[in-house]
Amino acid sequence: MRARSVDRQALTRWLGIAALAAATAWMTFDARGFERLLRVLAPGETSWLYPTKPLTTLMAEQIWLAAAASALATAAGFALGALALTRFGIAFRDLVLSAGSLAQTVPTVALMALLVPLTGYGPEPVIIALTLYGILPIALNVISGIESVPPDVRDAATGIGMRRWQRVIRVELPLAWPVIVGGIKNVVVINVSAATLGAVVAAGGLGMPILAGFHDYNDAYILQGALPSIALALLADRLLTVRPRWERG
Repeated sequence: MRARSVDRQALTRWLGIAALAAATAWMTFDARGFERLLRVLAPGETSWLYPTKPLTTLMAEQIWLAAAASALATAAGFALGALALTRFGIAFRDLVLSAGSLAQTVPTVALMALLVPLTGYGPEPVIIALTLYGILPIALNVISGIESVPPDVRDAATGIGMRRWQRVIRVELPLAWPVIVGGIKNVVVINVSAATLGAVVAAGGLGMPILAGFHDYNDAYILQGALPSIALALLADRLLTVRPRWERG
């Protein structure tokens, strides 16, 4: 019965992923079909598709911004979390985490604006800002995931002759992985949505039609940017949802 329940959950998950992927692809590549939907949702407008760039280009820019920032944040957050668990890093752990918390209090748009004089307009200020915002959540999940491993499991690994690095790689990381991936998932989902702010600094992406919609009071443009962004964020959320091994049967 348990195996059947697990199979049903896995099937439901993959059906949801397939539906979200199909919806995202349809909105991205079927411009005429998506325009018909926008005509229904915003019947009072005279223009329904953002004219400057096709949605395929906007989606590619959006994915690039979110993926680049998420990859950099994952690498830095993982390194910072691992450092905070070492004998050397534990003395600076509270200081580092406090600095990370302080960085997150600065509004994203303000941070991008501060970076523009240094990097110029384009994707660079967006990627840097989103990276800085994503480091701390991933580092915290690395720390909490490793620390949640039961002490008797560590003792058992040490008892069979594993060295510290072997214990971390073979025992602690696999057990902590769902928690770590949970932090990465949250950062990716947030970045997919927050990357729309890149339009403010000419970074492209799905924020371009949203910004044009605000400027022109055009709800169709806003929906053209918002709906694919929502679908992409939900798709990333489903793809990166990892259940602990004991829940998989």
